[in-house]
Amino acid sequence: MLSTEGIDFSTIFATRREYCRILLEMSRRQFELVQNADYAGLLELLGRKQRLLGRLDQLNQSHPDLWEQWRQRRDYLPAEARSRCERILKESEDLLAQVLAQEKQGTDLLTAQRDATQQQLETIAQGIQTQEAYRDHLAPATHRRLDVNQ
Repeated sequence: MLSTEGIDFSTIFATRREYCRILLEMSRRQFELVQNADYAGLLELLGRKQRLLGRLDQLNQSHPDLWEQWRQRRDYLPAEARSRCERILKESEDLLAQVLAQEKQGTDLLTAQRDATQQQLETIAQGIQTQEAYRDHLAPATHRRLDVNQ
């Protein structure tokens, strides 16, 4: 146990790292679902992702002063234990950086898709307005026929 006074830093940090790893996998899957326009799958994944974030939040809440305790006590841990914890923390930070990059890429893709959809809707709206401008509301339907034999 890599702890001082009851806090098992190694286990807590390893759990946090595992959550970050799973979060990265989910972010990558989320991007694939957005690319494939699989919005039903995306909603299901977002629900799972929210539950994972809830577990991560619970972990943080169960040890509200974890980071302060870590700063105060890390120098008193055996060198190997401190090194292991620092390695785990570094791996977690790297995973979170990858999650952020993946999330940004997904956000950019969703933004591009939204903008394209908005442009298509505007084009359709302009077409409807053009059609309305040329429609003769006063003429009866019979006046709209063209007699090619005349």
